[in-house]
Amino acid sequence: MSKVMQALEDSQRRHKAFESTQPYGQQVSSQRRRSTNKLACIVSITLPPLLIAGGMAYQTYTSYKTQWLDDNVVQTTVVDVPFEFTSTRVAGFGELKSTYKEPVVLSDSEQEYYEQPPSSDLNAATESANDMPSDDLLKGLDLSALSPELAQRFESALTSQPNKVNEQRSDVSNLAQDAHQWYGKLPPLNFQTHVYSSKESKRWVKINDTEYGQGDWINDELQLVAIEQRSCLVRFKGEEIEIPALYDWQG
Repeated sequence: MSKVMQALEDSQRRHKAFESTQPYGQQVSSQRRRSTNKLACIVSITLPPLLIAGGMAYQTYTSYKTQWLDDNVVQTTVVDVPFEFTSTRVAGFGELKSTYKEPVVLSDSEQEYYEQPPSSDLNAATESANDMPSDDLLKGLDLSALSPELAQRFESALTSQPNKVNEQRSDVSNLAQDAHQWYGKLPPLNFQTHVYSSKESKRWVKINDTEYGQGDWINDELQLVAIEQRSCLVRFKGEEIEIPALYDWQG
């Protein structure tokens, strides 16, 4: 028995001596191969069970999630509702009326506004009235529906001789026609309201948001001389200028 043990010891010593005689690089390479083989064996043994366990866990999680959603989440139901509508024909619009306002004239007898006829119609009516006798004008008219005061005014207006229309003076400049002459000189004038009455005390105009009567001074150099039915007469630095009613002069 002692011989056998002695032989094993001698064999081990020879093996160690043989390994010690090999180069260092071969020893390291041999150790790496052994480590790689061990790692490959471990991976090949443990990887399949891990993959199987992971797949089973994922299936279990998916099944549990689906069951939980079915039990706790309210299902959305889509209902198709038919769309119903009715069409109504829009009523047609008639002819649109103009909103332009003519210069207003205030009547003395009644608080009414009316449109002044053109000058050509006024001249024709004046000539026709002059040619006809005053008795013919009153013939056939029924004034019984009017008050005595209005009837008397109406008769006096027909029987009295109308005043002749004054021709425009040559020394008066018309702003609408001679605008180039007053650019940069005459200040801005916005005639917003024009009220004419047969009584001069009731005539007034609104210029630049301020009301003026005949004879009032608009500024130190500009005076409102007269208010006519369709125009105003102003005096600027000694020169008289006729301005149409509701005229907006920008300066």
